[in-house]
Amino acid sequence: MKIRANPLFLSTAILASLYLSSPARAQVHDDQNNSQHYNLEAGELGDALQAVSRLSGREIIFSSEAVIGRQAPSLKGAYSADEAVRRLLSGSGLKVEYRKDVILVGGRAKGAADAPEAPAMNADILVTASRIKGAPSPSPTVIKSREDIANSGVTDLGTFARTLPQNFAGGQNPGVVGNPGQSENTNSSSAMNLRGLGPDATLTLINGHRMAYDAVSQGVDIAAIPLVAIERVDVVTDGASALYGSDAVGGVANVILRRDYDGLLTSARLSAATDGGDVERQVSAVAGKRWSSGGFMLAGDYLHSSAILASQRSYTRQMDGSATLLPGQKQYSAVLAGHQQLAADLEFEIDAQFNERKSHACNPFLATASCLVSGNSIDRRVLAFSVSPSLRLEVSNNWDVRLAASHGESSTKVDTRAFSGGNLTARYFPDYENSLDAVELGFEGPLFEAPGGEARLALGGGFRRVTLDVDSSQISGGVTRQTYLFSESRDTYFGYGEMLLPLVGAGNPIAGIQRLSLSGAVRYEHNQGFGELLTPKLGLIYAPIEDVTLSATWGRSFKAPTLYQTGQPLQGFLVPGSLFTPSGPDGAPAIILSGGRADLRPEKAKTWTATLAITPRAVPGLRAQASVFDIRYRDRVVTPIANLLSAFSAQYASLSELYPSQAAIAEVIARLPDGLINQTGAPFDPASVTAIVDDSLRNAARQRVRGIDLSLAYTADISSRDKIDFEGSASYLESRQDLGEGAAKIERAGRIFNPPHWRARGSLAWTRDNLRIGGVASYIGGTTDDRRQVFRKVGSFTTLDVTTHITSKDERGTFANLEFTLAALNVLNEKPDLILVSSAAAYPYDSTNYSAVGRMVSLTISKRW
Repeated sequence: MKIRANPLFLSTAILASLYLSSPARAQVHDDQNNSQHYNLEAGELGDALQAVSRLSGREIIFSSEAVIGRQAPSLKGAYSADEAVRRLLSGSGLKVEYRKDVILVGGRAKGAADAPEAPAMNADILVTASRIKGAPSPSPTVIKSREDIANSGVTDLGTFARTLPQNFAGGQNPGVVGNPGQSENTNSSSAMNLRGLGPDATLTLINGHRMAYDAVSQGVDIAAIPLVAIERVDVVTDGASALYGSDAVGGVANVILRRDYDGLLTSARLSAATDGGDVERQVSAVAGKRWSSGGFMLAGDYLHSSAILASQRSYTRQMDGSATLLPGQKQYSAVLAGHQQLAADLEFEIDAQFNERKSHACNPFLATASCLVSGNSIDRRVLAFSVSPSLRLEVSNNWDVRLAASHGESSTKVDTRAFSGGNLTARYFPDYENSLDAVELGFEGPLFEAPGGEARLALGGGFRRVTLDVDSSQISGGVTRQTYLFSESRDTYFGYGEMLLPLVGAGNPIAGIQRLSLSGAVRYEHNQGFGELLTPKLGLIYAPIEDVTLSATWGRSFKAPTLYQTGQPLQGFLVPGSLFTPSGPDGAPAIILSGGRADLRPEKAKTWTATLAITPRAVPGLRAQASVFDIRYRDRVVTPIANLLSAFSAQYASLSELYPSQAAIAEVIARLPDGLINQTGAPFDPASVTAIVDDSLRNAARQRVRGIDLSLAYTADISSRDKIDFEGSASYLESRQDLGEGAAKIERAGRIFNPPHWRARGSLAWTRDNLRIGGVASYIGGTTDDRRQVFRKVGSFTTLDVTTHITSKDERGTFANLEFTLAALNVLNEKPDLILVSSAAAYPYDSTNYSAVGRMVSLTISKRW
């Protein structure tokens, strides 16, 4: 705890000294209502409110869910900040509260629980794609509020992640089963996997800070955060290492928590798959209190779900009925968030999270017997928590200082019982302990008045330490043996800077240029083990006319090798040379090396995006966007031999040492912690070894990922009582990997167990008074099964979801503030296409892409107290 306490103590001391030395703090808002000239054209309400905040210097606090899809009228002339906001919100139906130091904008819903959030410096003005307050983002970003997610019938963030067209469901996903080389379902968690680059290549944040990694894949379990605790999720589908460092190659997902709450909200949900299994019972609550200088929110969630078994699905009836298609789970989660104004310009914030999840799976090896006869019975338990306090200080000239610290831990314990002939033959106990400690100091504020507005700068730096402890043992024949035992840690020191330069803006438009801004960011990191890295990023936003915006980004990103990759021990196996095609030299035994390497380097990428956004004034509420992206990824960590049985092919010649000397063999065996594992069935004779093949991890692969993202949204009040909302999005992906010189290029996208070329999702909802009815159609493209000489098509997967939401009109009594949500997901009960398998006990569908849940119906009842 010394390392964790000292940064926080130091952080408090630094901010206190800055606060005491800051002159004229009380005068910052003295002129808050002086008139300011505005020349804002009609456009998005959120952008307009940010422009007023920036030009007037007045803090305007609003939630993204309140303004998303809303349009603001033009604002031209001299107004005070209060008057400007009043004109922008005219006719919107949004509630607004004008206070001395802040303007609070809230939603339409009645009740104290939906009042505007309490004042906080910079709240809701910082965006995930930038560290600069109020900065427009050149990076394509998907923003989904809690209501957006819930209205689609989704009840947890793991399922939400799998609905995004830019995300790949393969990897860390509780429904992934039986797909060799593609499953990282260590503990039934859910991790983001943008562009299918892997859970470790998407950075997941909570309120902008990191959390401890999950198990061994270096992803983060997004499903550990209950939906009731969040305000929104920002997903930046662009490389962001210049802002956030390692892991942000595919992009960044930032879960924004509710800052506080006033009152108590409880909900209960019951759902089940109509084909059987996945019976879910969920109870959630969020409570809190607001006061003039702060507030807090406490959210809790309990979820119990039953498993889906092979006996409950028609396409898995050839398997033993005990085989698990989706593990049963029991999960407890809680989130605390709070903030308190300590002085006029000093605020304390904190958020904390806890999660415990248990799951069970049965994996039989035969089609005629359960896992308790022949197979594995697997129990998993995850325990995770994090706490992140911070201090925010506003110093002179509207500069903000933020000092934040984080500590998080995640523990995964697995108990696998192996059965053969009905007897318990072995037990395996892998145990993974991850932790994170971090401290960061950041500055943000205006530099000077540029031609198009205020030039702003963000600077910061800090320290981060991540650790992984692996303790794996097994019991076999009554003897306990330790199979893995290692501890890896990595210290990282970093500094970053980001600048926004508006050249043309609302105050100085010229013919053909309504808006033009440049942005740049750079980050320096010194990482223990592989040295220094510098990652830049450039951005451009250009609007030739008010209705059209063009933006582009270029940058470099990187991902550090996982601690499991660098820490896992080297293993050596003695195998018969006759196993290989072509066979090893003289058909004699060969030594195969596998495992990790301490000298692995970071994976690096060059990325660029180009985006066209259209918001026609002639059709208020309409927004269309198209983005093109390109990722050139090199030095990817892989096992270099795609098919070990082809190890002696010409393309892998550089990995083999033929006819090694006795000294070379002895040196290799000396490097093996567990010694040489003899699988020949004959005594080991060093003189008989004719080859050493090194298939251990290395930075050998290159991968190129490119494609197009499309989106279209439209919101309109079609009458005084009726409103419609439409939103559609689609993503096309191409992905190709090169395993090294001389190796054939491997097509990833569109191939079985990999992301399909196309994914799409569209929703349409109608709202009248207290009734909302919505439908969602989702499409997951088909793939090609290329595992055999004759390729086979795997069919696509299309689902239709319908939700109905009713809010009670009663203002008093038992039925006041009641809400009912009835959802039917996959109404047509779409089933995954069958694939060829090698045995009747194998899973006959691609679970990385296509769900086994089928039709699911649910009822949710919520009440505000």
